[in-house]
Amino acid sequence: MNNKNIDRFTFYAETFLADSKGRMRPSNICSSMLNFAYRHADARGFGATSSLGWVIARMGVHIDRVPLEKEKLYIDTWIRNLYHGFTDRCVRMTDEAGNEIVSMITTFAMIDLKTRSAVDLNGDIGVAMNGCLVPEEPLALRRIPSINRTPVEEVTFKRRPLYSDIDINGHMNSIRYLDHILDALPIEFLNNNDITDIVVAYMHEGSATEELSYGIKELEPGHYVAQVTKENGIAASRFELKFKEL
Repeated sequence: MNNKNIDRFTFYAETFLADSKGRMRPSNICSSMLNFAYRHADARGFGATSSLGWVIARMGVHIDRVPLEKEKLYIDTWIRNLYHGFTDRCVRMTDEAGNEIVSMITTFAMIDLKTRSAVDLNGDIGVAMNGCLVPEEPLALRRIPSINRTPVEEVTFKRRPLYSDIDINGHMNSIRYLDHILDALPIEFLNNNDITDIVVAYMHEGSATEELSYGIKELEPGHYVAQVTKENGIAASRFELKFKEL
């Protein structure tokens, strides 16, 4: 890898990022990879500012092997394309042997933080981003899979966002939804299964003041769909999770 538009970061799966089995938690995998994506954008002049911010519209993650506690890892990140006000960003996690163990694709939109409206990426930001595109770089996850649309009518639990859930924009942190859903699954199941796939569609932001309803449905062993709904009945996000038995 010698493309100047791909950044590589060295990363350690510190103990505080791991679960009781010494595996890196799924939410920590996602948030760590996203953190380096933001650093890539900042270094090129199109990162978040006091008035502009990046928000995730969709995310797909494939985990071939869950990173282990204290493991030395490498995270590569680049921009695949730019279209209709959105951009697809790729993130790859590899181990010391050079094996790709996690692949992620996210679709982002830039918004005006005051008006919450989308920013036109055909301006200066888009020009800067166009000069950084790497469409040909291979990644195990070739595209974000279409999310399963099986209806989830029953509410599994309700939760009002707490201090640890709120991000810098004053809204529900997009990755914290994943923690809440996993917390609702049996601990015995999580201890004996590794997560392999995460697909998310984010539709509407959850505010810091409203109670959210979580519905979780098992389609078949190790395959779940979940929906988070706002107080007004509008879906905030939808998840599809797959696991494999250890």
